[in-house]
Amino acid sequence: MIINQYQNYMYNSKLLEEKFIKNSNNNFTLLKDNLFFRNITFQNFQILKMISFLVRDKNWNNYDPKILNYEENFDTSLEYIFDLEYGINEILKTRNVILFSENSITLSSEGEFLTDFWTNRIGFNLLIPLENHVGSNIIVTKGNDLKENKKFPENIKPDQPFFKFKNLAYTLDDSLLVNINFEGILFEMEDQRNWGDASYKIYSGSLLNPFPYVEKGGSNFSQTVKIDVENKKQRSFPSINIVKIDHITSYKFPKIGIKIDSPILPDDNLIKNFDYYYYLIDFTDDFKNVTSRSDKKVFLVALVDHANDPEEELTKIYNFIAENTINLDKILICPKIYLNSFQPAGEWPKVPELNEYYKIAKKIFSNSQIVSGMVTNFTELNRKRPKMFYDLVSFSFTPIVHDSSDFGVLNTPETIPYILKTLKNFSKSSDVHIGPITIGMHFNPYGESLVSNKSKIRLEMADSDPRHDQLFSLTWTLAIFIQSINKESKFFTFNSIYGHHGILNKNNTKRPLYHLNNFLISLTNSEIFKFNPVNEVYGLKIVLNDKKYYLFVNSSKQKKEIIIPEINFSNQYKLNLKNYTDIFNNDFSFFNFKKDLNPYTFEPLEIKFIEDK
Repeated sequence: MIINQYQNYMYNSKLLEEKFIKNSNNNFTLLKDNLFFRNITFQNFQILKMISFLVRDKNWNNYDPKILNYEENFDTSLEYIFDLEYGINEILKTRNVILFSENSITLSSEGEFLTDFWTNRIGFNLLIPLENHVGSNIIVTKGNDLKENKKFPENIKPDQPFFKFKNLAYTLDDSLLVNINFEGILFEMEDQRNWGDASYKIYSGSLLNPFPYVEKGGSNFSQTVKIDVENKKQRSFPSINIVKIDHITSYKFPKIGIKIDSPILPDDNLIKNFDYYYYLIDFTDDFKNVTSRSDKKVFLVALVDHANDPEEELTKIYNFIAENTINLDKILICPKIYLNSFQPAGEWPKVPELNEYYKIAKKIFSNSQIVSGMVTNFTELNRKRPKMFYDLVSFSFTPIVHDSSDFGVLNTPETIPYILKTLKNFSKSSDVHIGPITIGMHFNPYGESLVSNKSKIRLEMADSDPRHDQLFSLTWTLAIFIQSINKESKFFTFNSIYGHHGILNKNNTKRPLYHLNNFLISLTNSEIFKFNPVNEVYGLKIVLNDKKYYLFVNSSKQKKEIIIPEINFSNQYKLNLKNYTDIFNNDFSFFNFKKDLNPYTFEPLEIKFIEDK
């Protein structure tokens, strides 16, 4: 066992404990998360993922408020009162009251700006779940009282589905009537699936209005949201979770790559066995000091200067590849300015059409695959959709743009099928590369830079995440992988060799995600079938060398009982919080099968790998 890694893991496990307080009245149940409220259900039916009140500065950072006073009253309802102070040099004070009554939720905020206050947005946010909402009808009442009959979008829109409204009304599962009324300012909705979040977000104000803007000192703030809920009929909920497999549709196991900072690779069997090496080079910098010689297949990500002629930029890349004898398998050309995000309705920089780069690349790199897409999130790809002259499409994935909590991160696998369905529609069913896929971020398109996570806490927009070496990260990675399996998804890059997102320490000792990558590489050439996910449990059937295996992950922090017909679960390896330290043993393997007396129980975050006898 590697003692230093083990001790660091035990320290971080204690540091990372996350606790919610569960409250309920006759109809509503919720989890209180400091100032936020999560998983709000009405008669066991989830109607909201989260309620929050956020104050943004002019760089989109959230202020962390001082809690001046807190009260709660549970006599006849659930009432929470917060007196809060936002800002450092610029100050806003508010009294926020959150009231859960018998059949309604009322959110109210009254405040005063003690100084001039620059902001991009202030107010309540509601996260609407995907389940029972996607594709359903909704009546949107605009600020001028005009009513529009719409639908919660199925495909992910690059811009906001609904703008400047004061009321929303919809029915869920033909049984639950929901009416949301907004006062104090018009609200707007964005499709948070763009960023991987499993929700639609309703927020105050509009991105169509200029921002940042200033609120004058001495002025008042007022906002009220009223959510009325009515149940038309009693609903029943299944008590047994039965997972079913799609026996008809099979997939070839995808190719797995790794991100590198240099073609000089450590002498390690796994590192040598990756299918390709994701190598990002900034050709707008002095890249001539970069020397790269390798016979390994390279997926080159080339950042270029949009101000220069595309042919000039591509010639620069061609000369570099020729001089350094790079085995160019794939190439993604991305104007560096597109590492930044641009609102669909906002002002965009003057950049050559991406097709121009791809067309030239097709000619001079005729033996390589031309990759369209973005270095950053699906959001940016959705806003800069490819048109022609490409072989496959690429985007990366991180779950901590908006919500770095365990709750939020573990919800993100639910979003993946919607992302891939949307991508398929606008990319003409092209093959897909996803990666890097890490909890911590590689780039921040929404601010000046990544947030330095020196305190090693759960943090949005952070360069690193303390859960990276935890079971949490392995479970989340596998859940994203399983959800991403389809006909088009052919290439996956999860991690880097070293660094914040790495699988090796500087001294080349193995980190936990080394074993996960090694496990996935061992399944190369297998045929796979998908199980329909149930209750946050995701699964695959794997046929390798005429033997059958089953892989399942419980992407939640609750124990689950899952029934999977016709599968012998008795011979399995399971990795959970109780035995996770085994991963630091030198002989660790997912193929260490053992007999299990309670095979259908899934511990929180548990990974099961089953050998079919």
